[in-house]
Amino acid sequence: MNQNQQDIDEHLLLQYLLGNADKELSTAVEAWLNADKANRRYLDRLESLWLEAGKLSPAPVAVDVDAAWLKMSARIEQSENVELSAGISRKITRRRIGAYLLGAAAMIIVLVGIYSIYRLLGKPVKQIELTSGTVVVHDTLPDGTLVALNKNSTLVFPEVFSNKTREVKLTGTAFFEVKHNKAHPFVVHAGNAGILVLGTTFSISMLPVKAGNSVTVAGMDVSVSVTEGRVLLFSIDKRSGDTAALILNTGENGILNHGAVQPVRTGTSSADRLFWANRTLDFSRTPLSEVFGYLRKYYSANISFSDPAILDCRISATFVDEPVDRILSVIAASFNMTLNSRGNNFHLTGHGCSKENN
Repeated sequence: MNQNQQDIDEHLLLQYLLGNADKELSTAVEAWLNADKANRRYLDRLESLWLEAGKLSPAPVAVDVDAAWLKMSARIEQSENVELSAGISRKITRRRIGAYLLGAAAMIIVLVGIYSIYRLLGKPVKQIELTSGTVVVHDTLPDGTLVALNKNSTLVFPEVFSNKTREVKLTGTAFFEVKHNKAHPFVVHAGNAGILVLGTTFSISMLPVKAGNSVTVAGMDVSVSVTEGRVLLFSIDKRSGDTAALILNTGENGILNHGAVQPVRTGTSSADRLFWANRTLDFSRTPLSEVFGYLRKYYSANISFSDPAILDCRISATFVDEPVDRILSVIAASFNMTLNSRGNNFHLTGHGCSKENN
């Protein structure tokens, strides 16, 4: 630890993370953070340790969950407004998580108090069960949140959301576009996992885990993919009240494996992860060999080409509910190719791309 890190007591840093610091302390801590990058790394480590331990130490005083959520929301919006005025993109990426330290730290407040919310809240008077069966179902929840429910999935939600939180229970796979309401957090219960959001778009999939080579399902993994915004993927030990959580930002994915306590970040999602919900194909430097595979799968397109090197070309583009001829036209224009079509048969003529320069 360098000398700067010794200048501020850990208890004061804790109060800062909790949002309990007065103006004088906040100014002092922020000046300390800006003085040395090592100080920010030190605070990051403290934050991670307190979060991964499932509770803050030293133990904080009782948390006003509603007030904590409002503080967190204000910090997120303040952080985004500062970035916008400076001409910086609001899109969150892994490389820029440090710029959102306040928002991430404030999530801890909600995490500490979330178990107490569950114990305090009573059952809604009437529960509505939305079941998809053999078709994908699109619906709007009482708060205006849009939901797409994949086949053989069920979503249970109250006829009217409570005054504190908007809670739903999912079995299966769903895509949510949550109605923004910073005063009333949206929580999805899926198996042993919880997903807490403010206003964002994301998908959740419950994946069956087989018991060895048996067809018997031993449990469910819960996978989360964030399209836009941020979510908190968490689990709660109902016996001790301890929590473990992972913050996922735009473009990130996480999973809580069956039987595990700590959710973990995973790799990139497949390009067709949302095709079932809104016919979206999201390519990121995807080789055309894979792109054509998706087009054959979902559009039954017959695709041929003049040069095998065409398969090595990579494209980054997102197509939402586009016809296959439109997608192939964009691909042809992107790589200076010629597209000929007859019915559902397509032929691309061009020189392709070299693997070395692609």
